Amino acid sequence: MLEYRIAARRSDVGTSLASTTIAKVRMDTGLAGSPDAFNPTELLLAAIAACMIKGIERLRPC
Repeated sequence: MLEYRIAARRSDVGTSLASTTIAKVRMDTGLAGSPDAFNPTELLLAAIAACMIKGIERLRPC
């Protein structure tokens, strides 16, 4: 069975950082917004897109 671990912490007033072993993603978690980070909705949509792409690649490798 696969195990997943992620850590998330607030970086400053407007952003947070989510990380796994190596990868890091800046997240917009402030009320004012941060144009260079994913907001929660964008992060969710990106995760769904990644799942769809990964599933398609299993059926039809590039």
